[in-house]
Amino acid sequence: MNSFRSLVIVQVPPYPPMGGVALRNWQTINLLKRQGEVAIFSIYKGTDDSSLALLEKGFQLNHYDIGSPNRSWQGKLKKRLGFLRPDGYPYSDWLYTATAGKQLRQFLNEFQPTLIVFEELWLYPYLQIAKHYPCPIVLDNHNIEGKKEDYRLQSYKLRKIRHIEKKFVQQADQTWVCSTVDAHQLQQLYGVRNTVRVIPNGVQASFYQPTSPHPRDNHHLLFLGKYSYQPNEEAALIAINEIYPALKQSYPDCQLWLVGRDPTPAMKMAAGDDEDIHITGMVHDVRPYLQTASVMVVPLRQGGGTRLKILEAFASRCPVISTPKGAEGLQAQDNYHLHLGETPEQIITKVKHLWQNKSYAQQMVDHAYGLFMKTYSWQAVEQSISLALARLSK
Repeated sequence: MNSFRSLVIVQVPPYPPMGGVALRNWQTINLLKRQGEVAIFSIYKGTDDSSLALLEKGFQLNHYDIGSPNRSWQGKLKKRLGFLRPDGYPYSDWLYTATAGKQLRQFLNEFQPTLIVFEELWLYPYLQIAKHYPCPIVLDNHNIEGKKEDYRLQSYKLRKIRHIEKKFVQQADQTWVCSTVDAHQLQQLYGVRNTVRVIPNGVQASFYQPTSPHPRDNHHLLFLGKYSYQPNEEAALIAINEIYPALKQSYPDCQLWLVGRDPTPAMKMAAGDDEDIHITGMVHDVRPYLQTASVMVVPLRQGGGTRLKILEAFASRCPVISTPKGAEGLQAQDNYHLHLGETPEQIITKVKHLWQNKSYAQQMVDHAYGLFMKTYSWQAVEQSISLALARLSK
């Protein structure tokens, strides 16, 4: 039996992977499984419905429903007074209960991991429990939270986030980030260097291969996202109010597809007023939309990490037009792997160019797919993880 045993701690449902956070987690879980046995400890609100499917795929799962317990009065008080503590933050405090901590300790003793991976900063309260177990600890930091624009107008939140992010990064044996941009930001903020490893976001190539060819001779715009996340909501409204109407004037058959969970009332209202604006809500499989859209637009103005939606499009051979912010951290070249446009007007011009030049669009898609296979497929990302783990063992 392989002696390498990884425990991955997550705060979103691990399977099926829906959304960027879950896709990153699913990548980590599967690539660590190629090194040895993997168990998952999940902490989120709601019951687990995936244990059987995960067991069939060879994973152990221990789930804690953060919404079910009656918290002690001490726990409730701690949460309410979180901002009085240097390491207190509402979401992290909400994710922690003493009962969950006890369950994690028990699972650590039963599974006996040789590596513990925390997926995201918000699980910080459980770090002190993990530190008592004799194995290396990795923080898989999906975004550099201390650099996100979301908190610019909330300085008190920013101070708290930077405090716990710095402590987590300093106490973990390694911190994994999505890109060299994130690695540089982490170094600038907290002065860390030797323990930071770039593990790119990636997706499984075979999963996105179409079973049969799908024509892209329509004028369908696609955007993927969780719309309760403010940067995605803003991007969706830009697509609805600025990009789509301008293209509709030149292409009467133009349709806008906004795929993903938590659509906002404004999005639903727009779809109610225009039958060519489609709001799907949560879908369990994004591939049909990726395989039929003629272009993915990513008009993001803020956010962090690297966009898995773009990698999904590359893997599906769907052309991409993005803001520079949307493509930040990816090794993708403008006018070669994708088109970049800073403003809605520039994005509109780029979309028209692709729709008017089918052979050029196909060349760009081929280049993007080549980059994906070389750098962002699971096969490529596995090499980065193997090198990171080798450094841990030294």
